[in-house]
Amino acid sequence: MLFHISSLNYLRTFTLAAKHLSFKTAATILNISPTAVSHQIKALEEQLRVTLFERQVRSITLTLAGQKLADACHVNLAEIDYVVKHLTQDKNEVSISCCHSFAALWLTPKSSQFNVNMPEYSLNIFASDSLVDIDKEKHLDIAIRYGSTEHDNNEDFLYTETISLYQSVQHPVVNSSLKKTNQQLFVTYWPENEMLNNIPWQQHFDASAYTVKTFPQEFFVLQAVMTGQGVGLLSDVLATSAVEHGWITKVDNTNSFKGYSYWLRISREHQESLRVKRATQWIKHEFSKLIPIEITK
Repeated sequence: MLFHISSLNYLRTFTLAAKHLSFKTAATILNISPTAVSHQIKALEEQLRVTLFERQVRSITLTLAGQKLADACHVNLAEIDYVVKHLTQDKNEVSISCCHSFAALWLTPKSSQFNVNMPEYSLNIFASDSLVDIDKEKHLDIAIRYGSTEHDNNEDFLYTETISLYQSVQHPVVNSSLKKTNQQLFVTYWPENEMLNNIPWQQHFDASAYTVKTFPQEFFVLQAVMTGQGVGLLSDVLATSAVEHGWITKVDNTNSFKGYSYWLRISREHQESLRVKRATQWIKHEFSKLIPIEITK
């Protein structure tokens, strides 16, 4: 307990003044006058019976005692601030972590459906292609993982994607029975990643009749296909919205093959939250509507 200090505001004011070495800057941040800052610092010094700042005409510096208190405040007040923010955060927000392509091609297009089904909640999307520790990143509620079939017991299986050849509906470049020689074939090729290898599509798809061009993200492939620049190998998960809107279609008489799987992980800290439970149910329901494409090879 802070028996020796009558107000936490004094410590907050002191911390800002110590950080910026300026009463004026602290006053601006706190929206009070520099005189009020000076009075609070003086009151704190009187309560502690120490001098916290050496005051010059145009500057201030911390005393040894002031530096010790500033170091303690920096650590402990930051922790208090975090806890208070966590306790008072908007309980109507659902924060979901996922990779960039999934965020752009699946989750964002479905955000309107999220709003219709859960109008009392708002959806926050945090996209990253690096593995995020959801139990350490306290602001996150749910993570959609993408990778192999080997996952731990804390993750729920959602769906295994199917990779197929797609083309534009408005600008078709391949008819249903014949491939045109030297058509552009767009595929995704991620930068080297120790955690996830590129899908070996060459083992499943004959690209000999195409000129292959690679992109580092699947949404680039989709854009190239939609604008009629060629055909592209796309996941049925990430192609969902474009197919539903009638922008692209699967090319007939071409091989489809299995890709990677999607998994759902819930933050241990938030797993009992009603908003997280409802969002989890919504995600699982949306994945359940996917109809796996028949594997042709």
